[in-house]
Amino acid sequence: MKPGEQPPDRGFARLLLGFDETRRRFTETTVPLICTSTEQQTFRTAVSGAMIGGIVFNAIGGSRHTVEQPEQHGGSETGANAMIHIQLSGESALTQDGRSAVVRAGDITAYSAARPFRLDHGGESLIVRIPHHALPVPASIVDEVVAVRFARERPLVGIVHPLAAQLGRTVHRLQGGAGRRLAESAVGMLGAVVVETLQDRGDRTRESQLDAVVEYIELNLARPGLTVAEIASANFMSVRTLHALFEEHDSTVAAWVRTRRLERSRRDLADSAFAGLRIGEIALRWGFRDAAHFSRVFADRFGASPRAFRASAAGAAVSSGSPGA
Repeated sequence: MKPGEQPPDRGFARLLLGFDETRRRFTETTVPLICTSTEQQTFRTAVSGAMIGGIVFNAIGGSRHTVEQPEQHGGSETGANAMIHIQLSGESALTQDGRSAVVRAGDITAYSAARPFRLDHGGESLIVRIPHHALPVPASIVDEVVAVRFARERPLVGIVHPLAAQLGRTVHRLQGGAGRRLAESAVGMLGAVVVETLQDRGDRTRESQLDAVVEYIELNLARPGLTVAEIASANFMSVRTLHALFEEHDSTVAAWVRTRRLERSRRDLADSAFAGLRIGEIALRWGFRDAAHFSRVFADRFGASPRAFRASAAGAAVSSGSPGA
């Protein structure tokens, strides 16, 4: 795929796979994975899934199997993604970065396919692959909770399970602008779950502060006049403290605001519901006063101009909606 080209939204309905086909599919992922099972002769796994707006949903259920990634792949494309595992039924176990988590129906955990991990999969699950640029929290926060059980007893985790169960049954039907908005909402909710779990793990005052700051930024992205001083003041801290919060996660306040504005603009450019808006109007919706500046930073971020990206997204939507696609 060319830089900046929008991956076409696509889905596939429920497939029933034997062991050899399941193992082959794992070895053909961006980071090759090793799949084993003690039930190879009777092995059956049902899978369905969708890619929408660069976010991948896979519903998996059936025979118990183990998926391993034994090597470091820091430079891979998959390394720029967070993997969120939602256990719908049964039990699975995840090991990564020296930690282990056993998850049962209603629990959630996270991992990275770019670093060694082992997933002993049982029952049914929904696995969501989220590009780091689409996460509503810094990627380094997710790294702090890999192979940690997000307990189903927690308020936000408890909300996610029934929604994920329904999504697991209908994931292959996600499409168009409505599907993109649903996918974005799911990512936002999973980001909140990550923060909730992190705050529950000991003294997490700094993460609580960062969560409040990120929420304030999200609510005010559309205002061109949003400043670092305002963000600090609204969250009862000094500008120096605010900068230090983001430096701990290898970012800056300005870079985070710009990234979130670009991601929102990118979403709207790909959404047919906003086809009637000019590119400059979409830029202004997310705080970019200067259309030329917006075009430059958008191209720097996504490898294509806003106009080329919008055309690519429109073409991908037509292809995914055509018969036999």
